[in-house]
Amino acid sequence: MGAANTLMYFLLANALVYIVGLSGDVAAYAAYTMILPVSFVAHRRVTFRSNGDRTTELVRFFLLQAMSLSIIAAVNYVVAGYPSSFAWIGFALISLLIPLANFIVMQFWVFNGSK
Repeated sequence: MGAANTLMYFLLANALVYIVGLSGDVAAYAAYTMILPVSFVAHRRVTFRSNGDRTTELVRFFLLQAMSLSIIAAVNYVVAGYPSSFAWIGFALISLLIPLANFIVMQFWVFNGSK
């Protein structure tokens, strides 16, 4: 599920820049926010097969997303000087860093009552 979410983010963020015309930083946040509901359900049911308390997991999931948004902010800060035609570079960095951090935190904290 993580790979599907990452691909969905990367394609959506690029579409928001290159088709819709949003700036790279706005597209990064918008795309990430749009995939959150799908991400929660898919990770809970498929990746981690969780039977834990849904409310607790949802709260933890959204706390984790605050960390993920800080990763987006850091990447946006680093790539801010690049022309918008290179926005995909920031999306690629985000697509590498967030899934790695998310998987580890989801495995050991968000969905730890999953099995």
